[in-house]
Amino acid sequence: MIIRIRRFLVLLLLLCSVTAGASEMSAMWTRLYETAVNMKQKVAIMSNIIEQHDREMIPVLTKALSEEVLNLQNIGDSTNRQETYTLIGIILDEVGSLKAKEAAADAFLVSEQVNDPFLRAKAIKTLGKITAIQYAEELSFLLRNINMGIVEFSAKEEVESIVSACIETLELLRQPVGFSPVFFTSIGRYSNPVVKRADRAMVNMVDDPTDLLVDILTYESDYAVKYHVLLVDDRSKAPEERKSELAKEALAQGLKFETADRRQQVFLSQMRTKAAQMLKQYAGADEDAFILLDEMVRKSFSMTETLTALEALGAAKSEVAARLLAAFLSELNGKRNEGYTFSSENVVRATINALGSVGDPAGRAALIEVEFSDWSGDTRRLAKAALEKIK
Repeated sequence: MIIRIRRFLVLLLLLCSVTAGASEMSAMWTRLYETAVNMKQKVAIMSNIIEQHDREMIPVLTKALSEEVLNLQNIGDSTNRQETYTLIGIILDEVGSLKAKEAAADAFLVSEQVNDPFLRAKAIKTLGKITAIQYAEELSFLLRNINMGIVEFSAKEEVESIVSACIETLELLRQPVGFSPVFFTSIGRYSNPVVKRADRAMVNMVDDPTDLLVDILTYESDYAVKYHVLLVDDRSKAPEERKSELAKEALAQGLKFETADRRQQVFLSQMRTKAAQMLKQYAGADEDAFILLDEMVRKSFSMTETLTALEALGAAKSEVAARLLAAFLSELNGKRNEGYTFSSENVVRATINALGSVGDPAGRAALIEVEFSDWSGDTRRLAKAALEKIK
C-alpha cells in the first residue's frame, strides 16, 4: 500500500510539472481526486492542492467538500468516518484561508450534521472567514441554545470549542442578531478565556449596541445582568450621548425597583453606582441626568452611592446641577441648625466640594450658610475654599 501511494505521488508531481492553463489545472486535479481509490490517496491529492494555495483551485476544493459531505451519511465504519472528518477538516481550512464563499453551504452543513464537535467548530470558523452573513441568524440561535442549556455536550472542551467558534464567527460577521447571544456567553458559566473572548468580540460586533443593550436592560429581571449591560456599553464604541441614555435608563430602574434578595441588592447597588459614574463622564449638560442623580443622593441607599452621585453632579458645569446641590446643602444646613446629629460630615463635605467643582453662583448662598452653621471647623473652611472657586 505504501509503495502504491508513493508511486501515485510521483505521478502527481509529473502531472503538476506540465504547463497548463488555470482551468485545465483545475480540471486535472478534479479528475485526479475523483479517480482516487481510497481515502489515503484523496488526502495525498488534497494536500498537493492545498500546498498551491491558489484561488484557481477553489472549484476543486468546493466540489471535493460537497462530495465528502454528501457521502457522510453512507459511512458506517468509525475509522473511515474519522479519516473523512480529517479530509473535510483540511479542506475547510483551505477554503477559509482562500475566503471561498462558494463553500458556505457545505461548511454550514458540516457545522450542523457531523457528530465531531471539533470539526463542527472548524466549520463554524470557516463561515466567519468567508463572511457567510447568511448564516448569522442560525449561528446566533445555536449559541443562544447552548447558553440556555438546550444543546448539551458530553465534555466541557467540546461545548467550549463550539462556543468559541460561534463567538469568533459572529464577531467577523458583525450582524446585530449575534450580539445578544455573545452578551449572555460573556456572563455564562464558561472558562475565563471564553468569557474574555466574548467581551472582546462585543466591542467589534456592533459600533453602537445601545438599542440592543436597552432591550436586555428592559426585559431581564436579574440585576447582575443589568449591571453587566452597563459595563458592556461603557466599553463599546457607542457615542457618549448614547452611553448617557443607557445610563439614565439604568439609573431610573435602579431608583424605582427594590428587592429583598441580598445578592440582588448588591448588584442593584453596583448598577446604580456604575450608572452614576457613566453619567459623570457622558451626561454633559443633560438636565434629566442631574435630576436622577439628585434623587439618588436624597434616597441615601449607601454612603458609597451618595458620594458617587454627588461627585457626578459636581462634574457638571451647569446651573441646574448647582441649584440641585445648593438645595440639598441648604437642607443639610437646616437639619444641623435644628440639632440633628450626623454620624459623619462626609456627605456635607462632598456636597460642598461638588458645588466648588461646578463653580456656579447658584451655590453661593448655601455655601455661605455653612460658614454660619454648627458644622466642624474643617467643614466650614472647606465651604470657604469652595466659595473662592465661584466666579
